[in-house]
Parts: sequence; C-alpha cells; structure tokens
Amino acid sequence: MASSMDFAEFAKTPMGRWLQIQPGIDDSKYTARFGEHHIGNPVIRALHGGFVGSLIEVAAELELAQHVEDKNVELVSSSIEYLRVTRDRDLHAKVEIVRIARRLAFVDVWCWQDEAEIPVARGSCILRLSDKTEQAG
Repeated sequence: MASSMDFAEFAKTPMGRWLQIQPGIDDSKYTARFGEHHIGNPVIRALHGGFVGSLIEVAAELELAQHVEDKNVELVSSSIEYLRVTRDRDLHAKVEIVRIARRLAFVDVWCWQDEAEIPVARGSCILRLSDKTEQAG
C-alpha cells in the first residue's frame, strides 16, 4: 500500500477492490466483505490465510495513517496467529495502536467473523514512520 494513501484512495486500488474492505461504524474497525475469490479451501469453504493476513496488515496501515497524518506509513513486519478456521462470510478487524514512537509504530489487530469475543486471527504489526517529504525505500 502506498504509504500516504487514505482509505478512499486505497479502496480504488486493485488490492482494495480485491479485499473489499470497508471502514466500520465504530472507530478502528474494518470489515472485508466476503467474495468467492477469498476462499482458500473450497472443501470446507474457509477463507484463504493470505486474505486474512492482508486484512490485518492493511487495517493496521490504514488506521495508523489516520493518527499520523503528517507521516508516511510503511509496513516493516507482521506476525499473524491463525486461531480458528474461518467460514465463507465477512471478516471483521479491530485495530489497537499499542505505541507510536519517533520512527516506528506498534499495532495489534484482532479478526473475527460472528462474535468479537471469538477471534479467528490476531496480528502484530511494526510500521515505519517517515516524513512525507522523504522517499520510501
């Protein structure tokens, strides 16, 4: 994702159209609308792990970008735990910014489908912050 992109711009990108992500009604929540192209295991109709991981990473970037409007945001690393088998339905994500330092930010994301209290995945992301005048790279 381009580091200075806002949600409306991201939604128009190929990745944005593939994820079908929408901001939630509540702050720091996102929903990826289910599409057949998100199925990873057609036998049990489970979502692809790459789809789940992508939602975690993109939600972390989008949420952090709202809090540091004068900075570029770039994913450095992520660690994702898959906790339960997913189903062929919408996937929700709740983002929690743990810490914003001078050059790095630490963000946790929890994903669920039916109930927020029953997560299907969890991710921890480290993101680089740079001035908008600096070149990413």
